[in-house]
Amino acid sequence: MNLERRELTERKATLEKLAALVGGEVAGDGLLEVTGIAGLEEAREGEITFLVELKNLPRLEKTKASAAIVPLSLPSFIKPVIRTPNPYLAYAKIQAFFTHQPYCPKGVDPRACLGRDVKIGQEVSIYPFVFIGDRCQIGDRVVLYPGVYVGESAQIGEESILYPNVVVMNRCIIGKRAIIHPGTIIGSDGFGFARDGAQYVKIPQVGIVQIDDDVEIGANCAIDRAAMGKTWVKRGVKTDNLVQIGHNVTIGEDTVLVAQVGIAGSTEVGNRVSLGGQAGVVDHIKIGDGAMVGAQSGVAQDVLPGQIISGSPAFAHREWLRTQAVIPKLPEMKRLLSALEKRVKALEEKMQSKG
Repeated sequence: MNLERRELTERKATLEKLAALVGGEVAGDGLLEVTGIAGLEEAREGEITFLVELKNLPRLEKTKASAAIVPLSLPSFIKPVIRTPNPYLAYAKIQAFFTHQPYCPKGVDPRACLGRDVKIGQEVSIYPFVFIGDRCQIGDRVVLYPGVYVGESAQIGEESILYPNVVVMNRCIIGKRAIIHPGTIIGSDGFGFARDGAQYVKIPQVGIVQIDDDVEIGANCAIDRAAMGKTWVKRGVKTDNLVQIGHNVTIGEDTVLVAQVGIAGSTEVGNRVSLGGQAGVVDHIKIGDGAMVGAQSGVAQDVLPGQIISGSPAFAHREWLRTQAVIPKLPEMKRLLSALEKRVKALEEKMQSKG
């Protein structure tokens, strides 16, 4: 086991304890102690690994791990296992158990710059070169890493973590337990301009961004402040890196936005929506609850709740799959069509000559 893995592995737990943690059942020695979790190839003796898909069973059979998390459908296995309906979810919970580090507040570093009338909660960790503007409110156990900028009258809810070089512009609101990764900007001006002949006149963007509790924002994202009112990212939303959310957009609860998604202004995205990587969404439309949008799709009209769409322009996913299956055959189809056209023309000329 390398040094990095030893640093993350300071706990031990029996299979019975881990099974109780994830709501699984043990088959084999429930008192077996494990010291960490790793992938099928990387796992070593004393660790537990996990199998998500049965097609990877040959890899599991070769693993050096002492135990495994497996689906309920897995047949009997020579090593002790934890059976669970969702091995990937179980992996996430057990990984969190082994890597959790107790929070040790560092206080406010003297090299941080605090404005006037700033309210700082208890047990915070504010690192060097953080800037906090006037009248800001920073909740209990908030962590602000070096280079974070918090504009005037902004609010950061308790237990939120802002990684290096995150920017929260004036008056924006971050909820509790939010995680914002490096380089993300919350509250930059929305893209609003009015035409004046051949020129563009900037529309003042005077709204805010509100991010609710338990949201996680990836690295180098941009969430624009509203022209008026608020751009709203609701509870439990998760975004990948390089996501753009335009002004006055609303993102519903527990929605997932994969890398390089772009959402234009005033669009409403429902709860539990999934937008695949590089999907683009035009302005002023609605995407219903539970909808799924495939990667690189271009969404130009409303999407019904629960609908699955793909393509650019996007349409029903199953129809898109059928369309994609035809595309490689188009050159041959064109060749056959040209041959048929020649034969039809020859027949017509033959009939005309006989007539």
